[in-house]
Amino acid sequence: MKGLRFFSPYEWFLLTTITSLNIIIFVVTGEWEILSTVATLSGVLCVVLVAKGHISNYLFGLIQVSLYTYLSWGVGYWGEVALNGLYYVPMQFIGFFMWKKRMREGSKTTVQSRVLTRPQRILLFISCALLIAAGGMVLDYFDDPLPYLDSTTTVLSVIAMFLMVKTYAEQWYLWITVNIATIIMWSMAYFREHETGHLIIASMWSVYLLNSLHGLYVWKKAAKETGATT
Repeated sequence: MKGLRFFSPYEWFLLTTITSLNIIIFVVTGEWEILSTVATLSGVLCVVLVAKGHISNYLFGLIQVSLYTYLSWGVGYWGEVALNGLYYVPMQFIGFFMWKKRMREGSKTTVQSRVLTRPQRILLFISCALLIAAGGMVLDYFDDPLPYLDSTTTVLSVIAMFLMVKTYAEQWYLWITVNIATIIMWSMAYFREHETGHLIIASMWSVYLLNSLHGLYVWKKAAKETGATT
């Protein structure tokens, strides 16, 4: 029973939703994509643990980003391939050790969140906009099917992951944007190629979006309670 209480009702809802979506997609299409299923389940478990501020998220994150790199390669989303394979994978190890240094008082598994100052948030917004525009032009040159959407997910994910490792609550604003853009990308990939795996991945990002909204609330509340800023 103690294990069941580890997750809140809302977190159980998210985990149950992604499991149910995988089953529904299998029943409707008659196809079972093992790699996509494992990627989605480990990915949702990872982000739920991130929202809880629990350091074990990095184990499931490593599984998810490794599989997602392979799946993105098959679609030709090169920004996603570079992001996950060259950045997310090593950041799982870096993040683990960074979080170990910022545990909440009296806890060995839960991190303490903090927030950026107003000038830092303005600088963050301007930097994101400029980098997305530059990245989109580069990806367009290499014939990326959705260069500016791919650039948005890649650039914001890089910055959001950095903010996550540094335990800033503002990461969740970026993750929300990334989730929406990525849902659009994988949905369009499904309509182009009619691959069941693409639909499973899109469903994963839909659950990510719900979790990001939850994570923003939890982390900002925790930071406010402790008055933690830069």
